[in-house]
Amino acid sequence: MRNFIKLTKMAVSDLVHHKSFYAMLFIGVLFVLLLRGCYKQSYMVNGQQVAATTVAWNASLIAFHVIAAIAMFIAIMLSLGGLKRDRDDGSMAYVLSGPITREQYLFAKIAGQWLVSFVFMFILHATIVAITYFNTGGVIPGYLTASLICSLNVLFMVVVVNLLSLYLPVFASALLSLGIAAISFASDSFFQIVQKTSLSQTFSDPSIWRVIWPKSASLQYFAATLIDHADFKVLGPLHPLVNISLWTVVLGIVLVWGFCREDL
Repeated sequence: MRNFIKLTKMAVSDLVHHKSFYAMLFIGVLFVLLLRGCYKQSYMVNGQQVAATTVAWNASLIAFHVIAAIAMFIAIMLSLGGLKRDRDDGSMAYVLSGPITREQYLFAKIAGQWLVSFVFMFILHATIVAITYFNTGGVIPGYLTASLICSLNVLFMVVVVNLLSLYLPVFASALLSLGIAAISFASDSFFQIVQKTSLSQTFSDPSIWRVIWPKSASLQYFAATLIDHADFKVLGPLHPLVNISLWTVVLGIVLVWGFCREDL
């Protein structure tokens, strides 16, 4: 564990020294600051005035989804080419020349990438909770718990990117990773919208690929139900928590198998 913790700290330090990390941090902070205006105004909807607390609550829910999606994108960007970069500059061979196994090195690398991406997301979510409290005096129950659930999506994307990066160029890895997330959001969002309309019976039997596809968006929608207590319909027999967990474990095993057979 001492070696694992030391390697994880090294991975975290390497990531937070990249200019891209600070650029993404600036964008996230800017988004939160721009959102502050929604917490101090009331609006007219259909001729009726909506209280600032109602506006703040809805703005917080929208912010939750936006930040969770941004965190997945950040996980992709921070994980791209990490293993190849370490191999090309010789740092991987240097570290593995000591009493470190390849599995320890890989797990520490993934842990560092996941930790930075998750902490980024959690801090932004916590900031939204703080803004809501100081402007309305109310607390949003379940908000940070929902953020913890979305950390599984972040871990899934880290594993996917590292696996693809073993065999594909950086650009192709990024494109395929974004494609996996985009297809999930398109399919799952369509399903959730349809369930709230009279067309729910028409689309009650989804195709098999939609059932087994990684349910990143469904997991995010499920997490959001802890905030708004809305009904949640599962696409397929597996809950999105189980679906994403299985995909993460299976792809993680393939990643370990492939990395341990890589020529350094």
